[in-house]
Amino acid sequence: MWQKDGKYELPVRKVAIFEVGPRDGLQNEPHFIPTDDKITLTKMLTDAGCTMVEVTSFVHPKWVPQMADAEKVIAGVENKPGVLYNALIPNQKGLVRAIECGLSHVVTIMSASESHNKKNLNMSINASLKELESVIGRARSEGMKVRSYIGTAYGCPMEGHIDPHKVVEIASVLEEFGSYEISLGDTTGMAHPRSAFEVGSLVKSRLKKAGLAAHFHQADGIEFANVLASLEAGIDIIDSATGGLGGCPYAPGAKGNIATEVLVEMLHRLGIETGIDLEKIKAAGKFAKSLSAYYKDEGERACS
Repeated sequence: MWQKDGKYELPVRKVAIFEVGPRDGLQNEPHFIPTDDKITLTKMLTDAGCTMVEVTSFVHPKWVPQMADAEKVIAGVENKPGVLYNALIPNQKGLVRAIECGLSHVVTIMSASESHNKKNLNMSINASLKELESVIGRARSEGMKVRSYIGTAYGCPMEGHIDPHKVVEIASVLEEFGSYEISLGDTTGMAHPRSAFEVGSLVKSRLKKAGLAAHFHQADGIEFANVLASLEAGIDIIDSATGGLGGCPYAPGAKGNIATEVLVEMLHRLGIETGIDLEKIKAAGKFAKSLSAYYKDEGERACS
């Protein structure tokens, strides 16, 4: 925010990056990416200094074929000290697979929009909350920590505006279930700086102990303004995907995630610490793009 002395000061001095590239970044790719390449990407990310990485997703391969090798990826990833390796679990079956792989951190997902929740998870919001109460409870009983996404938190391509108080209500319930961190998802890039600040501020003010993250998708550069608005709201955890890859297969108009390497450079220019080596994360971004069918010849994304 602008101060009286003419200086621009943000309430956060350090930002934690939650890297979602290996999962959210690759899940929508039309051709199957070799398991070894997914493992290599994860290693490049941790070597660059990423300490929270969403490695894969335990979903049914019929719905997300790209994640069919989840167990192989987890088995092949080096357990680097100080790194939290996460995997998305949509339901109890996914949780069981995560437990069998020995993961200590998992991520759940649901939406603030009834329409998108039914499209993405084939159930109502109330049904999702009932399912997640059981999933989170069991995960915690197994000694696991649970992070929870709330998709379409800033707007839905099918319903339009989402009441921020609805997002607050869901976030509070997930916190009560035991989620240690809530991530607000801008599933199709509908957020703008005002909504990013207002939704983020409101949810943050209502959470009692859970951390809060923001997860933005590409919106012709508006996503970076949304990050700044989120920082102004006091949010110090930002989700991103190296290479700017990604997109939800069940959300019309969804584009890639905010690019980690660009985000890190912006934060560093602002004097905000991330713990990530800029040159190494740029190399990881270049490698991630080489795996994507959307980057060819001129290196530009066909669907942007």
